[in-house]
Amino acid sequence: MLNPLQKVSLGLGAVLLMFSCSKDMEEVSPSFSSATDAAKVANTANPLSISALSTSDGKTWTFSVQKTADGNVPNIGSLILTLTGCDDQPIALTGDNVVAATVTGAGVDILEPSFKEGNGSACDMSEVSGYLRLSDFEEKLTDGKVYTFSFTLSHAIQVKSANIWTRISNACYPSVVAGPGCEMDMCGEGQGYFHKSEHWEGQTITLGGHTYTAAEGVTLITSDKKEGGSDNKGGIADSKAAFAQGATVLLNRQLGLISPNAYAAELATIEAYLSTLDKLTTYDQGDLPTGNAAAKAAAGYIGDNIDCEDEE
Repeated sequence: MLNPLQKVSLGLGAVLLMFSCSKDMEEVSPSFSSATDAAKVANTANPLSISALSTSDGKTWTFSVQKTADGNVPNIGSLILTLTGCDDQPIALTGDNVVAATVTGAGVDILEPSFKEGNGSACDMSEVSGYLRLSDFEEKLTDGKVYTFSFTLSHAIQVKSANIWTRISNACYPSVVAGPGCEMDMCGEGQGYFHKSEHWEGQTITLGGHTYTAAEGVTLITSDKKEGGSDNKGGIADSKAAFAQGATVLLNRQLGLISPNAYAAELATIEAYLSTLDKLTTYDQGDLPTGNAAAKAAAGYIGDNIDCEDEE
């Protein structure tokens, strides 16, 4: 049987033990809270790495996405992007200038470009216009795997940067990536500059599998009369227009006046057409082949854009 003094000692010990445990619990509690806060902060960081935009012709643009966060991350609901030009002005992306889009991972998914984000989305785009939305891809996010997204425009552009929003579940992760467009010089000498043989600087060009000297090229470009000397009121034959602008691109490239990849898509279209024809100097210059709208359009685009010396 315990005496009163022993009871008091035990009671005091219990109180001291409870106080000690309470104090230890108070000291542990903040560290647990900090860990929780750290986890929350980690969860708000972008779990993806997104590359800079790249292009070879100013029309088809690509960027890669890779999961870099540890642990389970839900798959991407949608990617939304806007472009900024070299003049720091936005470049609107709409159904009028976005031709196609794909994502490549284990396979290739053809995507349906959209220009509207769903209501109530984690990415609030109510104050943003001219954006492209990519979604409904079958590819799934996995550790270390790289997914390449591409979108093709109706005409070549130069891009300084892009804003990309990634929606994952109920979170939205914004990123800003660089674009190489401002380094891709597409401004050179126009077709008229090469009406003089000396401006070819001894260069020859090969178009459609046929090689042309400066004398031959100038004759083709400047032959604007039909047989009998009448004005060519019917318009320039498609083969002549294609040759003139194809030669303009090649000469600008060879003289180092534009990027080696500038107008690649247009030149490919012209090459494909001219390769179906004999060397143009073998035809009656008043009756050159015509009837290829794609080559004529490609030539027109080059003519409208390559001589941009006066543009601000």
